[in-house]
Amino acid sequence: MPRLDLPEPLREQLLLEIYKQAEGMDWELMSNPQKTSQYRKWIEDEKVGGILLNFAPEKDVRVWIKDVPMKEYARSLEGIGGYVRFVSHRFLGAEEIIRVGLGNGWTPVPGSVGEKPNHCYATNGHSKRYVCWGRPDRISDLVWASLNIAVHDKEKPTVVVTTRDGIDVSPAERALQEQIAKHCAIGLVHLHRTMIPNPDYIG
Repeated sequence: MPRLDLPEPLREQLLLEIYKQAEGMDWELMSNPQKTSQYRKWIEDEKVGGILLNFAPEKDVRVWIKDVPMKEYARSLEGIGGYVRFVSHRFLGAEEIIRVGLGNGWTPVPGSVGEKPNHCYATNGHSKRYVCWGRPDRISDLVWASLNIAVHDKEKPTVVVTTRDGIDVSPAERALQEQIAKHCAIGLVHLHRTMIPNPDYIG
């Protein structure tokens, strides 16, 4: 990945602008061809490419946009990683996932939140359980991650399938997911989420 020698105030300005536009177009619901087209538009945008092209050739600018801000975008919406402060809205995070997945009285174990897939450990003061979450198209990754934990942990792991406006699970798909979870002896719940204003936003 090319390293662009950007002054920090300018880098923050670019991240805010790119994320503002990504939020406006609902990036996570866009198809791959739509995203490819948008990378071209960003290069042609005076507020983005018009600045970045002063620091690197076009091919490096495109790679930077893809591998720096947009690689972190989905994580930032989850409240994970070092780019959270550049998104104006995000999901509630691990606390909401745990409350729905395990019930009241459970809280995230500090330092346990991670990704690929999004996951953490939760505790109620006596027990510790693995919880992972993601969209319906990630169900195979979520189940596999849980099974890898289940063979070592005494406590049953839980998968939380998350949806939002524009992303849903059909009754047939939901029933199949529940059958798979039952067969694998892992917990499974579904959560429809909405975003909140990001309290850490710097824009």
